[in-house]
Amino acid sequence: MRVPTLSKSRYLSGDQCHLRLWYDSYERDLAPPPDASLQAVFDTGHEVGHLACKRYPHGHFVAHDHRHVRDALKETRQVIEAGTVPVLFEPAFRHEGVLVRVDILERLPRGGWRLGEVKSTVRLKEIHIPDVAVQLWVLRGAGLDVREVEVVTLDKNYVYDGIRLDLDALFKRHPVTDQAEALQETVSTRVGEMLTVLSASAAPEVSPGAHCFEPNDCPYYAHCTRDFVWPDHGIGELPSLHPSGRARLEAAGIEEIRDIPGDFGLPPLQDVVRRAVQQQRPIVHGDISSSLARLVSPIHYLDFETFMPAIPRFPGTSPYDTIPFQFSVHTERDAASLEHTDYLHEVEDDPRPHVADRLIEAVGTEGSICTYSTYERRILKELATALPERAERLNAISDRLFDLHPVVKRTYYDPEFRGSFSIKSVLPVLVPGMSYDDLEIPDGRAASARYLRAFGNAAHEQRQQTFDDLRAYCERDTLAMVRLRQALDAL
Repeated sequence: MRVPTLSKSRYLSGDQCHLRLWYDSYERDLAPPPDASLQAVFDTGHEVGHLACKRYPHGHFVAHDHRHVRDALKETRQVIEAGTVPVLFEPAFRHEGVLVRVDILERLPRGGWRLGEVKSTVRLKEIHIPDVAVQLWVLRGAGLDVREVEVVTLDKNYVYDGIRLDLDALFKRHPVTDQAEALQETVSTRVGEMLTVLSASAAPEVSPGAHCFEPNDCPYYAHCTRDFVWPDHGIGELPSLHPSGRARLEAAGIEEIRDIPGDFGLPPLQDVVRRAVQQQRPIVHGDISSSLARLVSPIHYLDFETFMPAIPRFPGTSPYDTIPFQFSVHTERDAASLEHTDYLHEVEDDPRPHVADRLIEAVGTEGSICTYSTYERRILKELATALPERAERLNAISDRLFDLHPVVKRTYYDPEFRGSFSIKSVLPVLVPGMSYDDLEIPDGRAASARYLRAFGNAAHEQRQQTFDDLRAYCERDTLAMVRLRQALDAL
């Protein structure tokens, strides 16, 4: 059997779990294809990487893809030996069974090279260090004099003027030479271990555990746990279970909530969950009536949809600023009256002024405004900062917000919540027959990804379908709050 080449991504997979490395190399189809949200992450990475390279106008791009590795290695060697190019993008290097493509390789004025890894984040993360460390190991092993190593991220403090992106100010350089060099011996050892794993005749035996989610969620988790018999109500359903609390339960051999003794010493909400599971019934553990009595008619229900562009698009914004592009409002004037209005920004200019103006009109100046998180309050605060001429009216809207989430969490628990108080978990329980299962867009992340894609290469009909799906999703969010509030009132 031919042992596959290790890449930096496979090295990182193997650093997390040898079985994940095996699947990445031999059985990639066991992982589900990337959904719209994950594809949006990939697209963002490509966009940020492309812009980072544009800071070097005289760089050389090694364009050969993964199907033409030999050509990429040859071109890289020839360009470096010619000595005329100051920067290379995506140069290829191989050493002892490991192949890497470097984002940016910069020739230093006093000799040697600087290795740069571009990340579409706004801060340096621990996971970035082994990423650059394996690249440094390969490049030095291939004979290149690498003297400096850096991770390049976006700078959250950069503010776009709306005229021209200042690429030097947009990116932040993090020198990590010492950290990468400190891992060189570790990289060498782990490369040997991983190549041994890949040369074996069968996949390694690794049991699922905490490593499946650190530093990243493993795409093979569903496959690895396909034959698991899960507890009916496992201890993972205990809200806000601290690792020390989990350790206490596991030390006592407790996997099921129903097996927790009444005197185990759980925090109050976790004890409510324990009693509900053991008694197999919902428990009202707070004053629902008093909580809802603060609502003032007419009652509005508000939900925003937003996107967070890595590269700022509008004046006064920074990387990953939250931009609302849509809202839905249901208004309940009495038990028999329910009105709906919404707004979706369908062009590519700044949606914030349009969203703000339509929202001010939609909710008027009277009545409570229900949400199901603190997210809408945050969006309104950011809108008020970005649009000072509308700040007074937006702040007045914020003052009327009423969050239904803590009402549920502090007053009612049903075992079918399965430990979650998200609206998608409590809605089918409190409002039987109502859910999000029939929608094309299942959650806010997918909504953001679909909205961004609508302005890409989508044809007019596809774009319009996306807009229809977005409206249906956002409307469901606010209608869900209406029905949820009514269900709470009935309780």
